[in-house]
Amino acid sequence: MRVGRAWSQWGSAFLCLFLIALWAARPLGVQPPAHVASDFDDRRALARLATILGDERPHPVDSEANDAVRARLLEQIAALGFTPELRDRFHCNDIRQGAAICARVRNILFWVTPPGKDAVMLAAHYDSVPAGPGASDDGMGVASALEVARLLRQERPARPVLVALTDGEEAGLVGAAQFAANDPLAGSIGAVVNLEARGTSGSANMFQTSTPNGRDVAALAAGGLTPSANAIATDLYALMPNDTDLTMLLPLGVDAANYAVIGSASRYHTPLDDLAHLDRRSFRHMGASALSATRGFARAEGRRGEPEGQLVFTDIGKRIFLVLPRAGAAILLSLGLIAAILLQTRPGAGSRIRTALAPPLALLVGVGLAIALGIGIAALRPEAGFATAWPIALRTALAAAALLGASLMLRLMRVEDGVRLAAAGWAWLTALLLVLFAPVPGLATLAAWSAVPLALAAAASFHPRTRPAAPWLLAAAAILFALVALPVAGGAEDGLFAENSAPLVALLVFLFLFLMPLARPRPWLAPAACGVVLLAAAIAALLVPAYAPDAPRALSVMHRDEGGKAAFLIYDNGPLPPAMAKAASFAPAPDAEGYWRAPAPPLADGGRFAILSDTVAGKERTVRFLAEDPLADRQEFHLRHGEGVRRITVNGAQPAVKPPLAYIVCSGRACRTLDVTLVLDAAAPLPELSWRRHFYGAGPAAAALVAARPADARPIQDGDTRSLVRELRLPPATGSAR
Repeated sequence: MRVGRAWSQWGSAFLCLFLIALWAARPLGVQPPAHVASDFDDRRALARLATILGDERPHPVDSEANDAVRARLLEQIAALGFTPELRDRFHCNDIRQGAAICARVRNILFWVTPPGKDAVMLAAHYDSVPAGPGASDDGMGVASALEVARLLRQERPARPVLVALTDGEEAGLVGAAQFAANDPLAGSIGAVVNLEARGTSGSANMFQTSTPNGRDVAALAAGGLTPSANAIATDLYALMPNDTDLTMLLPLGVDAANYAVIGSASRYHTPLDDLAHLDRRSFRHMGASALSATRGFARAEGRRGEPEGQLVFTDIGKRIFLVLPRAGAAILLSLGLIAAILLQTRPGAGSRIRTALAPPLALLVGVGLAIALGIGIAALRPEAGFATAWPIALRTALAAAALLGASLMLRLMRVEDGVRLAAAGWAWLTALLLVLFAPVPGLATLAAWSAVPLALAAAASFHPRTRPAAPWLLAAAAILFALVALPVAGGAEDGLFAENSAPLVALLVFLFLFLMPLARPRPWLAPAACGVVLLAAAIAALLVPAYAPDAPRALSVMHRDEGGKAAFLIYDNGPLPPAMAKAASFAPAPDAEGYWRAPAPPLADGGRFAILSDTVAGKERTVRFLAEDPLADRQEFHLRHGEGVRRITVNGAQPAVKPPLAYIVCSGRACRTLDVTLVLDAAAPLPELSWRRHFYGAGPAAAALVAARPADARPIQDGDTRSLVRELRLPPATGSAR
């Protein structure tokens, strides 16, 4: 009896502390498994990757460094006994409406099996961003593909297998677009397994399929390794503007599975995307996942054009793969809703109305308090990414705030019946998931399988002999929810970053409500315990360093010359490092564009712009111009009033750009001379051109700034750059030249 009384008083406090600790540790749920049952040899693949990367210089598209990487890559392919084919072509795509994105790309293709139709293509890209060596993005994918090819060659899969190592992905998916638009093998592809990265650690998550996804999911289940996958990720990714090479390949009508690691995102597209920071467990999980997925697709007939169902799915601990037809998921959610309502309205003591209102109020107060806390800490911290190095402090504070608000609301509302409260929580959740089912059916994975113990709990509650089992059945439903929700929350935090993750605590509040049958809702001890943790964690979140050498701040140095007015620019994501502030005469505050700005010497301009022809025929005006710079690494034209552009040609390539044309971007050596033809509506306003040339490296004038950059800051994406910006106007008269 003493133990029972102690638990009745302290149970909710223990539950609060346990859930805060569980939430703080939830990234463990998104880490790759310590041991993967696969014959993928990560040591062999890693040694091959080290050879390919060589001195680990960044190797953007159409650069000398990329030539060297490609040469070593071709040697490795030949050493494996394959015959690579090089596809060398200048191409422009239109991935973004109103944009022409161009580069000379050199895709590498080789057959693992004899050539054939309805082939499975294993794809990765071998170029990197200018700022980093690309060991994870996408060297890990390239090395995984080579090792998978070596293994599959020994197995003689039922379907043909092709490996495609694309170029120019970082420049705008140009290599994949070139393959889809021009390669003679594009019509032979029936399925694609694409390998990507948006970080250097974490599980290899499968985050995109084709639509419908029935064959994709069946292939993943048949591959032999339980995939790290959840339909929430695939559904939400489909609603986002993000792209990978697979974006360009899906219009071919292929089945698909897209994999990526997204942990340690602060190293993404920086110099820390190197071999030293590539997580070996992530590498092994990526390779094993790629092998399993390719095997699964290669074992199954494609049957393109036949009816295919839409499925929802999730893994449980990367050991169990649960799959439901979309209609089945809706039925289970409906069953769960009915069971929860029956359980909440069952005969017995306690206010049904007050208990029914408690979950939404607990969510509103708990999540609202967490969001307010996150906003408050962000307002007091000067750094934009203040939780980069120590996300656990903010994560713990947000969890404590959410459970403080939720437990306090339950206490104030005098809710006593934990079973009725949990049932009300399930009713609200399942009803919400049913409302959202049409746009995001994958959300059903949060509660679909919990419907079974929910239904059993509802049935048990109506008979005196079985009624004691109801709380434990509800606990089983809560555990199933946690096994799905916690890894989803961890992955979402990786994608959103900890500073933006406060709304995710809604999942923690639901879990708290679902476990309430095991503890009394009313005692003040739960809010008190959460409050103590909140105070300590909030103080920690305010005081811990924002960045660390292995979790750096993104900080690139730009030397920009706009029409003779030159400046050093650093994007404002926090205060300038003191040493850098001393290295140049920066203004006391960022400018309207969001940059710290300091005077800089002008840049030498070796470029030339000339209009070669300007003619009018009927209702169309055709303007052809030449833009040259012998040293530029990228040329861009930003257009204002581009509504009248009907067609465009860049160095002979003709992207299908939909008006209004907003910009033309061309990366690499082939873009140092741009021959551009614009076909305009003669009656439309003339576009105004902003000609921009970018050069990798900040140059000698910025050497002191670069040297002053602290160890916990790194250049990102394009890295340190020099840029020349010139405003141009087309002449109003036709037939002119200049």
